[in-house]
Amino acid sequence: MTSRASLIEMTAAARAAIADPARIAIVGGRTEPRFELFHAASSLCSQKVRTVLHEEALSYRSNDMLILSTMGSEGLVPAEHYSPAYIRLRLVAARELNRAYVSGYSGRTSVETEGFDPCVVPLLVDHEAGRVIADSQRICVYLDGVSRAPLQLVPEAPDARAEVMRQVGIVDRIPNGALLYGFHPDADLRPEALKASMRTVYDYKVMALERLIADNAGEPELVAAYRAKVVKESGGKKVCHDPAFQRAARGQTKQLLAGLERDLAAGSFGCSNGLAFSLADVFWGVNLVRLSYLGLSSMWDALPRVTRYCDELARRPSLCSEAIQASLDSLPHSRYMDAIADCRAEATA
Repeated sequence: MTSRASLIEMTAAARAAIADPARIAIVGGRTEPRFELFHAASSLCSQKVRTVLHEEALSYRSNDMLILSTMGSEGLVPAEHYSPAYIRLRLVAARELNRAYVSGYSGRTSVETEGFDPCVVPLLVDHEAGRVIADSQRICVYLDGVSRAPLQLVPEAPDARAEVMRQVGIVDRIPNGALLYGFHPDADLRPEALKASMRTVYDYKVMALERLIADNAGEPELVAAYRAKVVKESGGKKVCHDPAFQRAARGQTKQLLAGLERDLAAGSFGCSNGLAFSLADVFWGVNLVRLSYLGLSSMWDALPRVTRYCDELARRPSLCSEAIQASLDSLPHSRYMDAIADCRAEATA
């Protein structure tokens, strides 16, 4: 077990990897909050965790990391969440998880089905409990267990809890990585600026990781973590222009949305059915915002319950702030966000 003093030291070292101190802030007012979150404004999984923190009114130290490697005037600048200090902190969480590293690319990010990616955000540090927790689903369930006020996102009643967690698992199966990074052969509606950055994103990732492998050759744990990430990102590069892979990702997403329509019709979950707002609503809400951003809201044009559900979620203050506004502020402009942003404006007026 990592000692409290060691955890404080490791967390401070990971925080030091953030180049701009303005991206480190206390959210919620407490001078020394119990929780510390390493995340990125644009990261889908980070948005889920921040939405839960917002809903639970929990104070935390926010460490907003740059998660794309870039080519600057002085050469390649590795993503901040690739820094050795941050990876060492994630490896504390990895030991608790006891799961194999990711070993390929599927376009999905679920630790449950894909394995542990040692080089991603978000990551939560609970300074009071002396724990480091990885994976957005586990972090969100953990936070809800720690704080039962002002609301409970995971119900205690067994049937309701099972349905909420089933929905969370469904959302985790959406191939979000493929949809964000992939070049669809038929109708690629992503913003042009985003597509431009995605043309080199995998090259820069692998270049940065290979350099870090060389620079940290004396630390086998770090090298193993970086090598696992190289395997994943190299796999992503191979399929980002693959028509069959990209069509399959869209097809899987459509199937999951059709399932959502059926589940909403059954009335077993969903705030649009008059049930209490839950972790399932958080996960679906963040994902529907991302699909809208990518120009994929047409996937639910013929799904009236999903349409109504999306409209209601877009008015939820936590999602307005942590998914909609965060996307508007941190990603290239997408005209497909206009309608959902209008819902946010109505909710905050």
